[in-house]
Amino acid sequence: MIQSTIVTELLAADIVLADLTEHNPNVLFELGMRIAADKPVALVRAKGTGPIFDVDNLLRVEEYSPNLWQSTLAGDIGAITRHLQGAWEARDTGQSFLRILAPNAN
Repeated sequence: MIQSTIVTELLAADIVLADLTEHNPNVLFELGMRIAADKPVALVRAKGTGPIFDVDNLLRVEEYSPNLWQSTLAGDIGAITRHLQGAWEARDTGQSFLRILAPNAN
């Protein structure tokens, strides 16, 4: 089953990059699984995408240009790389989404 593979890989990954651009229910479900597992995740979305209330209030979302022009890619790749590095470095700070909302969950 593909769902089993997705869940296994999702929970085993060191870090996950989730693109919220399309407000895809599968992405939001997978993001919820990562949050419940208290695993690092970095969020991105194309500029112009509406916010997601439950996510945007506590998690940083890096925006990138939806144009994918060579002139914008270099800056976007650098910004997303720094965003991923920041999420990775913050993984053990105790400031995860789960620990903020449910400090006694762990």
